[in-house]
Amino acid sequence: MKVLSVKRVLLLVVLFCSGVAMAGERGFAIFIDKTSYEKAKEEVNAYAQSVEKQGLKTYIIEDVWYNPDSIRAKIKELATQKNAPIEGMVFIGDIPVPMLLDAQHFASGFKPKQSMKRLERSSCPSDRFYDDLDLEFEFIAQDDKKTNLFYYTLTSQSTQVCAPELYSGRIKPCDKGDKTKYDRLKAYLNKVVVQKEKNEILSQIFYFGGHGYNSESMLARMDEKISYYEHFPWLKSQNNGIVYMDHLDDEFSKFPLMSQMQRKDLSLAVLHHHGYPDEEYLNGYPLPKNAADELKSANRFFRSKIRKAVEGGEDKDAARARWAKKYDIPLHWLDSIFTRTSILEDSLYNDKLDLHLTDLGKYQPNAKVVILDACFNGAFNHESYIAGEYIFEGGDCVITIANSVNSLQDKWCDRHIGMLGYGLRVGNLVKYNPYLGAHIFGDPTFTFVPGENIKFDANEAIYKSAKFWKKQLKSASPAVKAFALEMLVKKNAISSSDMLEVFKTSSDNTVRLVAYMMLTTMKDDNFVEATALALNDSYELVQRFGAVYAGKSGDERLIPALVSAMSRIANGSRVDFQLRGAIEMFPHEKLIVEFEKQDPCKNYYDSEKEEKRIKASFDRYNNTKLEEELDLPNATIKEKINMVRNFRNKNLHTATDKLMQMFMAETDEDLRYTILEAFGWFNYSYKRAEIINFCEQVWANEAFSDKLRNEAQKTAKRLKGI
Repeated sequence: MKVLSVKRVLLLVVLFCSGVAMAGERGFAIFIDKTSYEKAKEEVNAYAQSVEKQGLKTYIIEDVWYNPDSIRAKIKELATQKNAPIEGMVFIGDIPVPMLLDAQHFASGFKPKQSMKRLERSSCPSDRFYDDLDLEFEFIAQDDKKTNLFYYTLTSQSTQVCAPELYSGRIKPCDKGDKTKYDRLKAYLNKVVVQKEKNEILSQIFYFGGHGYNSESMLARMDEKISYYEHFPWLKSQNNGIVYMDHLDDEFSKFPLMSQMQRKDLSLAVLHHHGYPDEEYLNGYPLPKNAADELKSANRFFRSKIRKAVEGGEDKDAARARWAKKYDIPLHWLDSIFTRTSILEDSLYNDKLDLHLTDLGKYQPNAKVVILDACFNGAFNHESYIAGEYIFEGGDCVITIANSVNSLQDKWCDRHIGMLGYGLRVGNLVKYNPYLGAHIFGDPTFTFVPGENIKFDANEAIYKSAKFWKKQLKSASPAVKAFALEMLVKKNAISSSDMLEVFKTSSDNTVRLVAYMMLTTMKDDNFVEATALALNDSYELVQRFGAVYAGKSGDERLIPALVSAMSRIANGSRVDFQLRGAIEMFPHEKLIVEFEKQDPCKNYYDSEKEEKRIKASFDRYNNTKLEEELDLPNATIKEKINMVRNFRNKNLHTATDKLMQMFMAETDEDLRYTILEAFGWFNYSYKRAEIINFCEQVWANEAFSDKLRNEAQKTAKRLKGI
């Protein structure tokens, strides 16, 4: 182990070393601020030794720059050195937080309007600055209040694909009660060393479905359990290794959830819900079960609405009278709305619906690894945040994987999770799911002991040849086969036609999912064919992604499969949600012609009713309504900009020509910039080549400003996948 005290002129002080680096040996870097190292030196050194026992040569680097650029330069040096180059790193204590702008296309759902006046809200806290060394950034400013935040913009010269070479983790405690952040840091490092020495198999999984998440699709949660049995086949035993809980199981699901999470035998927890930096949103108001519940629910509804109206400036009596008239209810129902007792009761009731930062302490999670599939739970630009508190409490939790900003519900949050059960380091797991806001909190080198023998070390195998990974396509493990497909794509060693054949023939849900998602990166005719097949797949998540990418593609060859899927009964609520979004991206008249041609409702029990229902959906999600917004002659520039921004979420392929014409006709710089930026989200569109050509023409034309030319270059690169 090397301890490096790094100053502006690099001064390397070797305290002690694990020996001469062997050929092929890899390293791991521990970046720590000076005070944290002084306070927890013994614990940090013990942690470093635990990493070395895993076969990684460790380097401890004191950060004396307090500058992300200098830290990144040191990371590049360590990653490219001849002997024991690092494969990852951890940032302990007050290591600077990069806040990234102009990189929203690397996030799953983070798309706020950027503003120099609201820099923290506009940017994403992201360690992709440190672990993806191909990205290029330009410094903007240091926050004058939160001086640990540094703002950067992604340049047009940078690659526009997020593919980290390294992995990273954050161990960032805060003061709490009578314990300083250094006390809590020492306790965590001691805990992780103890947990690593236990060498546990991933043997118990708990997963949770929260209010409003994934449209509360029970089919999604059912198929999720099937996928876990593919990922972890040793759990197919009499021992109940997979436990699911839904928010509807209890009026206040936080209490049984906390009980499950405090199980000492729990290995992995995946929590699907909405979130905020200091909250996990678990429950909505419960569904009434009888007349008494109906009355309670109604009164709670009126109290909430009327109090909100009064907070907005409306007179109390006027608000009460308005709501009583609107719902034709007795006015005396609303007498107690502003009493101290009712306000306190509602406050206590609402507090029990969700899990709060203040619950952590008495609540001590014991799941070793927790995935918080929610927005903002990992917002480490804040002093305290949910994901951090999970690991710094007294339970056995050593890792949380969480999002620093808002994220889409329909994302692949557990990509290659099965490899975690075969000993893959958590860092290597998350490295292959590199959303801009996805982060590891805790020790990224943490592993489980393989639950089955796959005859190779999963972490060593990452560096093996394509020949090795082609052999793994014959593995008995679906998780290994799926991971092999990703490795072969990374090494450019498999064709899209071969990938399509895997997708068509595999009986494993998880393998088909990975094969399909790899095809989405290839964007050719085989991708289109696979999308049509995905819409009818037996696995809910493949169906769901098929609907998502059908809309992103817009290729009219998908219309027959899309109409067939849209006309099917019992797709599952989340698949239906994505199908409705997809049909809006296709010409309405062609969808109707195909519907009439297929006549899919002819054998339904009430065919006329079903036909009206489906046609109503086609009419409601009619692409012409979106296009008509662009033709409003009296729209202001601000209104036009807002219209164009909508196309980032809704890739209306038929409107691309109009957008190009608008760009050439308008002179407003901000509107033109917004059009080019919006085109950056059409990276799966069948109109992609036309957009690339247009953007390259803008880039080549020096009559346009540098701002427009640079954005055009970024969009062209993104659509090319470079």
